[in-house]
Amino acid sequence: MMKCDMCYDRTSVGKRPMCATVCPSQALAYVTPETIASARREKPVNTFWFGNQKITTKVYMMAPAAAESIAIDVADYTWEGENEVVPAAF
Repeated sequence: MMKCDMCYDRTSVGKRPMCATVCPSQALAYVTPETIASARREKPVNTFWFGNQKITTKVYMMAPAAAESIAIDVADYTWEGENEVVPAAF
């Protein structure tokens, strides 16, 4: 198993990583956060909260314009019934 190196051989010569090049839904993008922010109503966020721990990454997710960070907590999900997962209210 190898970790992603953002296709260093491609990005070092000005090309996009292969995953962003072949993604059929264009869900992956290799552009600056400013480029995305100018084209979308959501904004790119790279600050995540796992419980009380704040993590800042190089990976961005799209969030509503008012959001400064994204909270990710297992406690936000509760089990209802046998196989149904219902997210808690935000």
